[in-house]
Amino acid sequence: MPSPPRKRGWVWLIGRAGCGFMIFLCCWSAVAAETLDPAKLPPTATVKVDFNRDIKPILENTCIRCHGPEKPKSHFRLDDREAALKGGENGIDIIPGSSAKSPLVYYVAGLVTDMEMPPTGKGTPLTTNQIALLRAWIDQGVNWATNSPTNNFVLFVAPTVGDTAVHGNAQKFRELFWEKDGVNGGVEEFTISSNTSANTKYTISGHVLEDDYKLNLSVNRTDLGFIRSGWEQYRKYYDGTGGLSPVIKGPIPQAGGDLYLDIGKAWVDFGLTLPNWPQFVLGYEYDYKRGTESELDWTAVSSSSLRNTAPATQKLDESVHVIKFELTHEVGGVAIDDRFRGEFYDLKSAYTNIDARGADHENARENDSYFQGVNTLRLEKKFNDWFYGSAGYLYSKLNSDASFMDFASNGSPHSPVILDIAPQVTLERESHIFNLNGLLGLFPGLTLSTGVQEEWTREHGFSGTNTFLNRVYTNGLITLPPITIAAVPSILSSDYDQNNITETVALRYSKIPFTSLFVDARLQQETIAQYDSDLQPASGFAQNTYFSSQLADLRAGFSTSPWRSVSLSGHYRHYDNSSHYNNDPGMPLPQSYPGFILARKLLTDELEGKLTWRPRSWFTSTVTCQYLDTHYTTDTDPVAHGISPGGNILAGKDISRIYSINSTFIPTSRLYLSGTFSYQPTVSTSAANSVPTFVPYRGDVYSVLASGVYSLGDKTSLFANFSFSEADYAQNNFTAGMPVGIEYQLKTIGVGVARRFGKNLIAKVQYGYESYNEPSSGTANNFRAQSVFGTVSWRLP
Repeated sequence: MPSPPRKRGWVWLIGRAGCGFMIFLCCWSAVAAETLDPAKLPPTATVKVDFNRDIKPILENTCIRCHGPEKPKSHFRLDDREAALKGGENGIDIIPGSSAKSPLVYYVAGLVTDMEMPPTGKGTPLTTNQIALLRAWIDQGVNWATNSPTNNFVLFVAPTVGDTAVHGNAQKFRELFWEKDGVNGGVEEFTISSNTSANTKYTISGHVLEDDYKLNLSVNRTDLGFIRSGWEQYRKYYDGTGGLSPVIKGPIPQAGGDLYLDIGKAWVDFGLTLPNWPQFVLGYEYDYKRGTESELDWTAVSSSSLRNTAPATQKLDESVHVIKFELTHEVGGVAIDDRFRGEFYDLKSAYTNIDARGADHENARENDSYFQGVNTLRLEKKFNDWFYGSAGYLYSKLNSDASFMDFASNGSPHSPVILDIAPQVTLERESHIFNLNGLLGLFPGLTLSTGVQEEWTREHGFSGTNTFLNRVYTNGLITLPPITIAAVPSILSSDYDQNNITETVALRYSKIPFTSLFVDARLQQETIAQYDSDLQPASGFAQNTYFSSQLADLRAGFSTSPWRSVSLSGHYRHYDNSSHYNNDPGMPLPQSYPGFILARKLLTDELEGKLTWRPRSWFTSTVTCQYLDTHYTTDTDPVAHGISPGGNILAGKDISRIYSINSTFIPTSRLYLSGTFSYQPTVSTSAANSVPTFVPYRGDVYSVLASGVYSLGDKTSLFANFSFSEADYAQNNFTAGMPVGIEYQLKTIGVGVARRFGKNLIAKVQYGYESYNEPSSGTANNFRAQSVFGTVSWRLP
């Protein structure tokens, strides 16, 4: 079946976004201002006003936070005379020479409903004397300080250089610390900014290091718009060491080569921020991943081995083109936010373990491309002092095309033998999500927040495949005989419908002295109908699966501080998820997985407490304890060969405990010390513990973090840090299974000195030591590393 035209989905989505914008324009309305009564104002001050002495402190302490150059509320600025006289979304607020006709004076006097400045809870209201000074300032012509600079140029640069020497597994060091051994350096951080006027600012910032780059450029003009662009790329390293099995003699297999992914993106955004107009943002982004990564799964070392210890790798060439459009505005007290995002995705990947398996090389090639468009609309409004509401809608559409090929080289990479091939795989998916939310102040100290969300998703998948069935399986290993391979074609089709409704409710009560109580609840009901079939007459496979689940996630807790030096908080959480399955096969497949599973239940209980003690201003300590227990139960039909006895069984359980203590110690103004210790024992068991392949997965994790800074004077300071972590999760199942789990110790130590030379120059030298020991890898992953780096930070002016 041919796939539908991919352009249809995203063109239709852009059309929906355009329709939403037209509806928004049709809803445009004006709000009439209240009548201003000068008789209610405090009288004007009779003194000669000095801006720096009388007015500037009022503006900086009360107004600039919301009405400064960065995203000013209502597009009204009070950091510049020209901008202040220009007004904002509510019109002209200051009329020189006439404070009685200037709306700003009435706002700060609290005489205009819903326009009190500063808003309730956002700052301290102006006193009568301050309002009188503002009136005098306006009546005297709104004089402004003339010594404020309008062209500020700032240059900051921090070059760095150093060397790291690694003894042992250098690839493991790179994977853990995200840096390459050897000589490294560049510019750790740089910033260039300039205000060519009170309204225009240019900024360039970023860093340039080996295999790690970032460049940001922005131009921002108040009351007009902005341009922001940039490019960044970093390298993620991987270790290609396989697993240790004492049963297999010889060295641990290695994937070979330098494994890493270069991950980056480039973007540009254009924004329009005209006063009294909706704010628009139009942008483009390009994301990519390129390189070869190490896979988590292991494969057999060779055809004579029963142990999966050889590493596998995957070569990636992944890219995404993104277009985005955003619109935000406020009309009649309703905040409107509409966002569209379209992604054009392309993936080319090649999975292989050709370097590790010797004679048998199994490979896979995958190509995947799709377009996904998502449009969201959100409305928010504060109706009054006790009720706040919001509503949202999301629509998503995806069209995807893919292909897949799995083949083996049978000892010769030049004579591949195809195992499975899917030349065409298509997927269509459409989703709708609606939500309503409310926040109510029912009584003094009592708030209630509620929400409901409904999701609906429909998917259709289709694939034509050829499976080559002449493989002979022995002990889980594949032997490829040198005979002609015949293909068994399949035409697979799958339809998927998902519906779920989620309700949330939260209560907060804070009228008990020094205490706050809360109760949260999340309920979810979900249904899924899935139909899978093979349209090929020779197979005739068809199966309907119906799934339903009920989820209840409940939480209750408190926080209290009965004494100034002590605070205590805690909560209890109960999570209950029950699922039921009904399989109706068109062509019965006896005891097929997962058709024999009838129901599943997941229960989690969580208890957490936190105690903070601060006996003195220079010492603080916090102790945290958390208990987490999860149980899994399953109902199944009886399955032969001991797979399942049928009925209700305890499928598994997880038990976790977390204990931690954090302390901060500042005995003098020159010395700062901080440290954290945590201990986490966990155990996971399953119903298959009688099988020697599966044993309980248990262990402990210890971690210590400590840091300190000591000042030798105004210009020199010493700093140090230490970290230690240990885990012992290596399982003793070598006699019957492949190795699972890990046992390791990781230690890092860093010391350094920083020295200030003059006003704008700081130099820093630091030494680092890292040690990693992993007994579960037979020392193959062990390393020790030492590094020395120097950094100079210079700022102008």
